[in-house]
Amino acid sequence: MILNQPKHRHYDVIILGSGPAGITTALELSKNPALTIAVIESGLLEPHPTIQTLANVQLHGDLPDDYFPMHTQRCFGGTSTIWGGFCAVLEKRAFIAQAWPIPYEEINRWYPAAARIIELPDDAHRQPVVSIAGTSELVYKPFYVSPPVRFNKKYHSFFQHHPRVDLVLGSTGLRLITGGRTVTALELRDSQEPQLPATSLSADTFVLACGGVGNPRLLQISDVVGQMPVGQGLMEHPHLYAVAEMYLDRDRLPVGAEEDPQIVHALQLSDSYCIEQGVLSFSADFNLQQMTPTVLLGKRREMLHTPVTIRAEIAPDFRNSVGTGDQRNYLGVPTPRIDFHYRYRDLARESWDLFGKALLRSGLGRPSILQPEFRLHDGGHLMGTTRMGLTAADSVVDSNCRVHTTDNLYVAGSSVFPAGGASNPTFTIVAMALRLGAHLASTLKGNAHG
Repeated sequence: MILNQPKHRHYDVIILGSGPAGITTALELSKNPALTIAVIESGLLEPHPTIQTLANVQLHGDLPDDYFPMHTQRCFGGTSTIWGGFCAVLEKRAFIAQAWPIPYEEINRWYPAAARIIELPDDAHRQPVVSIAGTSELVYKPFYVSPPVRFNKKYHSFFQHHPRVDLVLGSTGLRLITGGRTVTALELRDSQEPQLPATSLSADTFVLACGGVGNPRLLQISDVVGQMPVGQGLMEHPHLYAVAEMYLDRDRLPVGAEEDPQIVHALQLSDSYCIEQGVLSFSADFNLQQMTPTVLLGKRREMLHTPVTIRAEIAPDFRNSVGTGDQRNYLGVPTPRIDFHYRYRDLARESWDLFGKALLRSGLGRPSILQPEFRLHDGGHLMGTTRMGLTAADSVVDSNCRVHTTDNLYVAGSSVFPAGGASNPTFTIVAMALRLGAHLASTLKGNAHG
């Protein structure tokens, strides 16, 4: 049901946040007929200007002032309401290097179901990477484009009619109430009537699905931190638009590199070559619009001439962080402080140089030099602030996304990513949320609530 107030005072599972991560977790959890579930959303069915100010932050570093007004939405559906639809599976490189504490297959088996949710073609998970004849250093790894799916529109009927899943709108989670290793309740305040006293809602299990800033802030405010690096290691995807050009032999491109409105074509250094050279992933996209005569390997031929946009990976850096600012929002909660610097310019030149040499060696094409001056743009992808790992000394959640220091608190979304790859995160967010929901659905017993 869609409600303005919780129907019960106690639920089996409370999910805080109604974006792709929260909604997907609820969908999978609902398959357990014994569970009552509440999804708590601070916003309403549509964006509300006052409630939207709860997403304000204090920025220090490289992110532009309009970053959060552009990339955050406090309403049903969360960031899916403004999502551009770009999707790609994560590169295996980070899993091979064991940056993730789980094998790649653990995520990969959930990509087919995730593709159905965000309405991607089958190739998005069946053949996400295509090898290129004559080279092991480059691969064709396109981005697939969702319609894009607006989770609020697609799943409105699900929440409206489901007897065991309540969507509670206009309630902001202030803090988690804990006792020992257990979270016992969530303290809530009415987002539109802040003068009303705070209330609490209890549950057996809690899931945070509030994004790369909201998740660590709830843990910090609730003092569920200890020695864990909560809020540290913030990652983004630097985007370099039209910073170089490529000439490509169109006849050498893999089958599938054809005009398709659901595909953005791109080349990448292969996982094995990245590991060999000690560099991170980046994607160089291209279009199929312009053919022109040029010289490649001493022969004049008709080549595809295309501008290049780079979408890149940066390593987690604990200096990039989410913490407490010196201001408060209208609910009296401290505004988050975001410290973030890309530190990517030198790596961009090094990576492009390696890519260019690999491209020449392959005989597939030749690159221009990278522009001497370029601007780093953001992707709106906040990752890594409640990273997944093996111990509380260097991570926040375990391989099942449970917070190390609690028995019943879990985190969903890209904040758990210990490495972000060069791929837009939504496809993996949905896959990981399915995995988390299935894990909880199979382990929680539930109770009868009237």
